[in-house]
Amino acid sequence: MSSAPVPGFHNPEIFEVLPNACLSPTARDVFDVLTARQEPGGVVRIRQQDIAERLGLTQSVVSRAIGQLRDKGILSERQRKGEVLIHPLLAGYESLAHMVNHLKAPDTFVWPLNFPTGDIRPPRARDARTGTSFDPDPDGGGEDAPAPEARPTLRLAG
Repeated sequence: MSSAPVPGFHNPEIFEVLPNACLSPTARDVFDVLTARQEPGGVVRIRQQDIAERLGLTQSVVSRAIGQLRDKGILSERQRKGEVLIHPLLAGYESLAHMVNHLKAPDTFVWPLNFPTGDIRPPRARDARTGTSFDPDPDGGGEDAPAPEARPTLRLAG
């Protein structure tokens, strides 16, 4: 663990819309580790191998999760080896004043977030029926499907 002080102020409004990013569970776990280990302003000095060991994952799985976080704009595309930068709106700060001053500073780059920040979370990507006309109960009656009359006989191949 780092001995640096953990930033105590976060923008609560942006964390309310973070579910809109539809992150994988692994990407969310990696983000949680990064958030916990960041310096004020969002810089995290950590190796992917350290994250992998902490979460019990392989480094390639962590790399894919970090790629997803970058694709969503949560992490900066620019990075140095062993260092990542959390988006300034998701970063932790020492205080509200520190956050406001950091965001207003001319050298602070605030890149776009690549997920909806509206009030309603979009459908989860893993639901294959999303965006289709599939209706599991088209007549609305809610009755059980008929059971087959006889079970097929199973036999061993060979």
